[in-house]
Amino acid sequence: MTKLNFANGHNSDMFYRVGVHVPDPFFLLEKDDKQYVFLDSREYGVFQEHNENPNIECVLLDPIIARANKLTEDVSWQYKLGFHLLKMYDVLGVEIFIPANFPVMMADYLRSKGAKLTPISPFYPERLKKSAKEVAALRESLVRTQKAFALIEQVLRDSTIEGDEIKYNGETLTSELLKARVEQVLLEQDMINIEGMIISCGSQAAIPHHPGSGVLRPNQTIICDIFPQHRATGYFADMTRTYVKGEPSEDVRNMYAAVLRAQETAMEKLRPGMKGKEVHQICVDIFAELGYESNVGERGFCHGTGHGLGLDIHEEPFMRMVSEPVLEVGQVITVEPGLYYSEKGGVRIEDVVVVTADGCENLTQYHKDYIIS
Repeated sequence: MTKLNFANGHNSDMFYRVGVHVPDPFFLLEKDDKQYVFLDSREYGVFQEHNENPNIECVLLDPIIARANKLTEDVSWQYKLGFHLLKMYDVLGVEIFIPANFPVMMADYLRSKGAKLTPISPFYPERLKKSAKEVAALRESLVRTQKAFALIEQVLRDSTIEGDEIKYNGETLTSELLKARVEQVLLEQDMINIEGMIISCGSQAAIPHHPGSGVLRPNQTIICDIFPQHRATGYFADMTRTYVKGEPSEDVRNMYAAVLRAQETAMEKLRPGMKGKEVHQICVDIFAELGYESNVGERGFCHGTGHGLGLDIHEEPFMRMVSEPVLEVGQVITVEPGLYYSEKGGVRIEDVVVVTADGCENLTQYHKDYIIS
């Protein structure tokens, strides 16, 4: 199988294959169990220093660019370079698989020159199952991210309730203030907050992906969903806890108990061979038994139960109402049921598990106490 990619090292498929962060887009050609990376003199030495894959040959690009630029067509030099590389490695006449996010205009040009390009997704199906090394990296990302939750809990413990506000060191506690403190902890843990985070309260917490802003209120739910990437390994964490500073209402207590039961039941019953939609249905059934609706709009349980996690924050497999693919040993997924009501707030609890031969292992070893006095 011959494959071609053109992206920088932040692209998850590219980083999965080469394991080195390269800031500018570059070509990766895979042919006959050999991978060729083409870099100019700015990156060549750095890549050689950090490359740990003996099957990757790094090719110095500078002299090749000069030859490719002899083409007189009025197109990007990168397009001409791609065509020249395909000719050099004698793959113009064979089927070449490209990722779904391959640059469209470059693909059109290469096809006009005779390249047989076929998009496939996923580009690396093996990414769906995590190796022991990848599972360890994901576990480490979660451990580092838990420092942020410990900080959130400490801030809430050190705060006081004054009227309808929470005061911290004499200041009104806001989503922005708490996010700034979390950012600092994440940086200290070498975790990069590239996707944002959620610290939302009250009616904002009733909108699952509301990032949160403004004053955090006492006696209301505060959803904290933090999903940074480890700078060194590239693997994400994804973790959610819901807190109440003060005294939760009876409705909130019941919601929290329902979400916790749904999550724990889903993790207890999750097995390889189950369809993603079957795991989702476990949560739906628990909520229905307890009087909460699902999949009916913006109230109740209104999102999927989970998603794959790795070098992307959202990967296959998914656990939604329509998810047909079956779960397999080695897949790493989130389990994150939630309930949302504008008049009550929202509750979500999220852990990360790896599918094992007889069930799953929870990689998120962190408590779920939620009331902070």
